[in-house]
Amino acid sequence: MNIAIEEETYAYILRLNGELDASTCLEVDKEIELALRKPIEQLWIDCEALSYISSAGLGVLISHMGTLEARNIHLVLYGMSDHVRNVFELLGLHQIMNIVPSRKDAALQER
Repeated sequence: MNIAIEEETYAYILRLNGELDASTCLEVDKEIELALRKPIEQLWIDCEALSYISSAGLGVLISHMGTLEARNIHLVLYGMSDHVRNVFELLGLHQIMNIVPSRKDAALQER
């Protein structure tokens, strides 16, 4: 798993490349924790190069939802492959997480 960080005036972006599973979820957790130390309004997760997500990977994202909500930080995931999006849909997570097709769509989300 490679994670690239990009900071914009309105969003902190984690660009995930590879598999988000038990062996890499701690790395993503650490990067989200670092993002939460910054004065951000939105956290975007770029999933364009995310090839796989396990229950451990989903758990990392879910575990931060309460903190993000309490701090009024909007979480937006974008660019998911059909395979990864299907995992979110099967578990109903697309109903509680903001998932959009592209970065352009992420930029259009409420700030």
